[in-house]
Amino acid sequence: MSLFFESDNLTLGYGNQLVIKNLDISLNFSKNYEITGKNGSGKTTLIMCISNNFIGNTFNSNIRRKDTSLMEIGSSPSLMPELSLLENIKYFLFNDNINENMISNVLNKYELESFKSDLVGDFSSGMVKRSEIAIADLKNPKVLCIDEPRVYLDENGVDLLLNLITKREKEGSTSILSSQESIGAFTSIERSINLND
Repeated sequence: MSLFFESDNLTLGYGNQLVIKNLDISLNFSKNYEITGKNGSGKTTLIMCISNNFIGNTFNSNIRRKDTSLMEIGSSPSLMPELSLLENIKYFLFNDNINENMISNVLNKYELESFKSDLVGDFSSGMVKRSEIAIADLKNPKVLCIDEPRVYLDENGVDLLLNLITKREKEGSTSILSSQESIGAFTSIERSINLND
């Protein structure tokens, strides 16, 4: 198996406050993972660390990571509100070989085609989340981390997200979901990390 993230003493926090202490964790390519726990248990902190977006203290944690294509959809929006949806797509995918036809097909799938020229700042929270998922579909990173995947999504949006997760499973890509409890998105899961323990 090929590891992309590993630590046998992962300790994370902010200032002197520990949020995660001495966690043993190893994550492999082509496997699925879920992180569960109540509010304040460290789910967002852990997924940000895995995504290499953590701004806090690692307290001499021994972290080994492999360079890979990785994307995080956080619990707060990552898109730029002053840009249109299409401008956001081109910004986030500037290094990817994506053509207009591919963009149009994915935007149609997520029912966003008619909004592509609109400013993201005018979108509802649900449309922003759906747009982030559409960008993840286009980008198709080897590792996709989603914090609180169901937040802001209506029933149709959840179905689209689950379809993307299923597609990624079939392609052998890694998905990591973080939520208060399992949302049952995976047909096969390598490990469930319960931060309540």
